[in-house]
Parts: sequence; C-alpha cells; structure tokens
Amino acid sequence: MVFRNILLTALLITLASLYGDNQTSTLSPVLPQTPLPFNVNIELANLTLPNGWHSGSFGTWDGKVLLFAGRTNGLHGFDDDPNVNNFPPSQQNTMVYVIDFASQTIWQRSLYDPASGLTQAQIDTLSVTSPQCYQSGHTLYMTGGYGIDTATGTMGTKPVLSALDIPGIVQWVIEPKSRTFAKYLRQTTHPLVQVTGGEMFQLGPHQPTLLIFGQNFTGEYRDNSNGQYTRQVRSFHILDDGKHIYVAPSEEEPLINPAYRRRDLNVVPIMYQGKGKSKPRPGYLALSGVFTETSGIWTVPVFISPQGKSLMPDPEDPNTFKQAMNNYACANVGLFSENSKDMYIVLFGGITYGYFENGVFQTDSEIPFTNEVTTIKMNRRGVFTQYLMDNQYPTIPSTFTNPGNPLLFGAGAQFIRNESLPIYQNGVLAFDKLRDGPIVIGYIVGGIQSTLPNTETNADSAASPYLFLVTLSPR
Repeated sequence: MVFRNILLTALLITLASLYGDNQTSTLSPVLPQTPLPFNVNIELANLTLPNGWHSGSFGTWDGKVLLFAGRTNGLHGFDDDPNVNNFPPSQQNTMVYVIDFASQTIWQRSLYDPASGLTQAQIDTLSVTSPQCYQSGHTLYMTGGYGIDTATGTMGTKPVLSALDIPGIVQWVIEPKSRTFAKYLRQTTHPLVQVTGGEMFQLGPHQPTLLIFGQNFTGEYRDNSNGQYTRQVRSFHILDDGKHIYVAPSEEEPLINPAYRRRDLNVVPIMYQGKGKSKPRPGYLALSGVFTETSGIWTVPVFISPQGKSLMPDPEDPNTFKQAMNNYACANVGLFSENSKDMYIVLFGGITYGYFENGVFQTDSEIPFTNEVTTIKMNRRGVFTQYLMDNQYPTIPSTFTNPGNPLLFGAGAQFIRNESLPIYQNGVLAFDKLRDGPIVIGYIVGGIQSTLPNTETNADSAASPYLFLVTLSPR
C-alpha cells in the first residue's frame, strides 16, 4: 500500500491535458487518502431486495426505509429506432418496499394492488425515473420524474408535486388490512416542479424548497437527445395544511446560468465555517454532473445557500477546484468536523470521467462505470482537495451477461444514513461525535450494476438488488 501511495502521489501532481468537451481543460489532482482522518469500508449486507431498483425515491421512519418509484432494468437504451422505447414503461418500478435493517426484514406491495385505491394516473406519477424528493418530519415531498402517461401512451416529465405520509404508507405495505395507499397521498400540479434528474432540499419548515438543476424531458429518449435544462436553482414554498398542498413561487425569478446546464449529479448538504468564531453554517454543494453542450462533464462545483442563492468559482482560475471522478449521481454521504473545520463528501462508485488502472490515472470521455470511491474535502478556507479511497465496492462476479466480470455499482443508488448517529440540521454527519472504532454510518441501496465499464447494450447491465453496509473508522 505504501508503494501504491507513493506511485499515486508521483503521478498525480498535475493532470494538465486537454479534455476538450468538458467544462475545463484540466482536472485537480486526485491524491492518496493518507491525509484523511478516516477509512471507509463497503461490505455486502445480509439481505437483498426481491428485485433490482435504482433512480427512485426513499424516506425513513421508525427504523424503517421506504422505497418506491425508479426503475427495475439497468442502463437505458440508446436505440434511434422510433419503434423502440429506451425507457420501457414495463420496467418502471411499481413496487413499494419497506426495509428494516435491524430485523433483517423486507416487505413489498404493488401499487397495482386492488387495495391501493390509486388511479392509473397516480400510479404513473409514483413510478417515475429520477424524481426529486426530500423528507420533512413524517412527510416525503416528491417532484417530477420521467415516465409514461398510460392514458395517451406518451413519455414525459411529470409536473406533479406529491406529499406522501411515510408512516401510513409503511403501515400499508406491512399490514394488508390497513387503509388504502391513496389515503396517504396528496398531489398537485405546477410547471415549476416539472423536472427530472435534479435534486431537492429544504433546510427547515420556514425555509424555501430548492429544486436544483435538472431538465424537463418531453417525448421518448433517443441517442444524443436533450430535454430543456432548467439551468437554475428554483426556489418556492410548499404550502401544506395537512389536507391540501400548493406550490407558492418565490417573488424573485432565479437567474438562468449556462453553467448550470446539469442533470444526474450529486448535490450534497455541506457545513462550512463562517467568519471569525461563528458557528458552522449549512449550505449545499452541486458537484460535477452531465452534460455540457459538447457532451462533456461539468467539473467546477456550485455553492448554494439555503435560500437558493448560488455561486460558482471561476473555471479559468488555476486555483479553482475541478472534480475528476464520480461525476454522475451516486450514493454519497457528508461529514463535518468542528474541530478541524473540514467538510468531507464521500462518493461511492457510479459513473466517472477519471479512474485508476494499476495505480495510474486514466480518463475516458465515455464516462464508464466504476467501483472506486473518492472523498472531496473542503477545508476552513474553502480550499478543495480530492482523494482516492483505499477501499471500494466488494468484488461480486456477474452471473448473467459477461459471466465472471466484477459488477460495477453505485450509479443511481441511494445512501441510507444510520438514524442513530448525530447530525447537523441539513443531515451532515457530525464527525467529531462519532465513537472510536468501526461504526456503521449507513447502507447503500440499489443502483445500476454493470458488467462492463462501457456499454450501450441493455443486456450488459441490470438494476441492483444488493444492499451494502458502510462502516467508517476514524483514525
């Protein structure tokens, strides 16, 4: 390991090559994890989902995890044949899962269950791909997502805001004689929420809801096709009286920024040190994402305040951080240390522009799947560095296409935080309060599992049914 770290350090001092289609022509160095105050380890959990699942929504309640929406197949197709739907409606996920990690139990129930009380139109809105969601108390708010309109047979992004009562739906899944699913669902429509592939947050009950980046994609997907990117941080309030929900747009229209043409990215809660001896402040950081106008990756992160104000550092400044790896939406977790004032963001696999092969940094404009894990660090002065972690996803050989190839995980997966751990208001883990020794910080659920780094063949990937246990060891 020492030799490997020395090799990496020697090779990664400068990565100044031309990456023409990307936001910037250079990437910041990817360093060995040696300076970091922790290790992470990923291991296979003792239970698996009944079916593969990725790119959906989740909420938590009373030690249980609720999963719905998303897809049951792997990477979407790239066929230009007008008779082929590259996002087959038959592979939209119409199951609702409840996971109890403590009792090692998984329950499932179909949205098509006669006792759901749902209309076909409601089922369509609850089985979409890549919606945005966040949880406030016992309510999960979900917007948009891409999917079928069964009544017309057309594909598109839903202009729908849903409010789901998590305890009620968990009970509906677990107890067959409970009230209908529809009793725990409220919905409204508004053009502001017609977004897929973005992220959504709210810091607290009196703060605005932020709908960050993403796109409105209309019609069936074709290779090289694009939706209408929002290119903005949308800010609005969700008015919820317990019976009805409404979207109340902010008075100030958010600016459109061409550099915010991003979707399928990681937007992560962060804590950062305020001026002087003030307490740490919460915010959000939009990392990388796809695609530039020339089908490259974005490399410079965007800072976002809880009120929706945004700032991107100058890409032309040689001191500006340029993200090199884990550029697509993947499982992730954030940790902040008040002692050192350092913020850490751990990105677990997924799809990447940069990767390592035999200790040597490589790039691939096809942005391949990867099992590698990186950590992005922001120190008290706002200076970023990125590190390759020693551990990655465990080796699980494929038993379907390309048998024996190690499966590559993380894209479209969700990180489910250990609810017993101390956190800040926006969900960032309080690193200084974690106990010594290996500690379970959460689980990685679902995602795409690919048998090859690069593929445009549907059979080469699938939705992952695996659950992974993530432990952190402070050092």
